[in-house]
Amino acid sequence: MSEIWKEEEIKFLKAIENINIPNKFLEKVNFVELKNIEDFDRISIGGGCYWIWTNEPILHCLHKNKIPDKIFDGEIIYNGLAKDDVKGRLKHHLVGEVDAGWSGVSVDIYHDTSNSHRKKALSIQSRSKVPYFDRKPIRNVETLLRLNLSDEEKHFIQTNSANTYYFRNGINIFDKKHSSYTFRVYFITDIISMYAEFIEKNWREKYGMPKLCSYLSGR
Repeated sequence: MSEIWKEEEIKFLKAIENINIPNKFLEKVNFVELKNIEDFDRISIGGGCYWIWTNEPILHCLHKNKIPDKIFDGEIIYNGLAKDDVKGRLKHHLVGEVDAGWSGVSVDIYHDTSNSHRKKALSIQSRSKVPYFDRKPIRNVETLLRLNLSDEEKHFIQTNSANTYYFRNGINIFDKKHSSYTFRVYFITDIISMYAEFIEKNWREKYGMPKLCSYLSGR
């Protein structure tokens, strides 16, 4: 009986082998450059997939996989999926509240005790999952301070003696730290989840996994 489904699998793979995905420059993909909060309203409504590009230096990486090549004097730092609201997901990433419970964009240091799901920026514990700097895990303050941090963030780290520091969930691109840089979002919306997942998975396999992503696919 299992042979039936093997045959169906072969038919399925044959049917999708010529399906196109965007190239590494995201040509033919809609995009919006975010200069003010109203620019988010230019993002099409619906579910789909998206990419976040910036020319802000992001010096840490949340994984050790291949990352996408730099493009347009910047790089794609994150990409993901949204089942029904790409615009809402991007706003959560890029103009989120300091105490937000989740986001895939981990750049700024959180200045309080973390009681929520936040990614670690530093942990001295050898088994604790931390980001990488120059392909090495961040296990000491000296390395953490080499990231692209604001003076306020550096002061917070230097005046504390914690064994663990966390990233806040999401950033606010209009804050002083980020406002001098350019942020651009690319998006394909109003497509079914299966196709969006196909695009995300195959784009990452072909061009690399953006620095701030934690999972190869599906998150």
